[in-house]
Amino acid sequence: MSDQSSPVFVIGVARSGTTLISLMLDSHSRIAIPYESHFFVAYYQKYHGRVFEGEAERRALVEQILAEPAVREWDVQVRPEEIDLTGCATLGGAIDRIFSAYARKNGKDVWGEKSPPYTQYVYMIEKMFPKARYVHLIRDGRDVALSLMEKSWGPGDFVSSLEYWARHISCARRMLYMLPDDKYIEVRFEELVAEPEAQMRRVTRFLGVEFEPAMLEAYRKKAAKKVGELINSIHPHLQEAPSADQAYKWKKKLGPADQALAYEIAGTELEELGYEPGVKSYRLNTLRKCYHLLMGRTKRKLGSLMKRKKR
Repeated sequence: MSDQSSPVFVIGVARSGTTLISLMLDSHSRIAIPYESHFFVAYYQKYHGRVFEGEAERRALVEQILAEPAVREWDVQVRPEEIDLTGCATLGGAIDRIFSAYARKNGKDVWGEKSPPYTQYVYMIEKMFPKARYVHLIRDGRDVALSLMEKSWGPGDFVSSLEYWARHISCARRMLYMLPDDKYIEVRFEELVAEPEAQMRRVTRFLGVEFEPAMLEAYRKKAAKKVGELINSIHPHLQEAPSADQAYKWKKKLGPADQALAYEIAGTELEELGYEPGVKSYRLNTLRKCYHLLMGRTKRKLGSLMKRKKR
C-alpha cells in the first residue's frame, strides 16, 4: 500500500457544515471530493485483511464498489476498465484507485471523501489509508442538535441529538489526538462562516496546496449538481454565501431551561472546545428534559406509522 495517494477526509458530526467545507475543497483545482459514499465501514468489516490475489477477484471488487448506490450517483462516472487492477490487491488499494480515477476525470490529482458516519471510524480509515489527512469540522453542539432534531433521520429530539453530538465529538477528538499533529486540523464552523478566506487558507496550507480564491464562490454554482435532490431538503444554504448568521442560532432559539439542559448534557464538551456555556442551571430543566424525550418518542412513533402506511 506504499504507492497509495494521500487522500483528504473531511469529518465531523452530521449537521456541522462538513458538506460546505468539502464543496469548498472540491472547488480547488487539485482536489476532487464526490458526495458522501457511506460504504467504507461495511466494506472494511467484510474485507479488511483480505488479499485479492487474481485479476478476476480484483475486478469483482471494483465492480461491486462502482455499483454502490452513492457511487452510481457521482457527478462524473468511473468505469471498471478505467481502473488499474494491479493496485487493487487490498480494499484500501481498490478504493484508492477508484477515487483517484474520479479525481483524474475531473482533471485533478488529489481525492477526498466526506461522510459524517466516518467521524467515529478514524481508526478504520487509518488502516486502509495510512497516508490520509483529516479536516475535522467542529460546530457548537447546541446548533448541531437544533438542526439534527428537525431531520427525519436524526435522533429525533433535542436531548438525544445533543447526547449524539457529545458522544461523537469526543470519540473523534480522542482518535485524532492519537495521530501526529501533521495528520489533522480542526476547523470551527463558526469561524469558517465568519471568515471563510482565513479558514480556507489555514486548511490549504495544512494540505500543502495553494489557496485559490475560487474556493470561496465556485462551489455555490455546482452545489445542486454535486448534492442532487438533497439540496433543498438537507442543504438549503449551500447556494448562498457563508454568513456569520448561520452560527450560534441557539442563543435565539433556546430559553433558559433548554440552555441549562444543554449544559447538563454536554457542558464538559462545550467548555473543552471553548464555547460559551450559556445558562448553567435552571430549576425547570428536568421538566424540559422529560418534555423533549416525550416529544422525540412521539415523533419516532409517528414516523414509524408513516413508513408502514407507505408500504
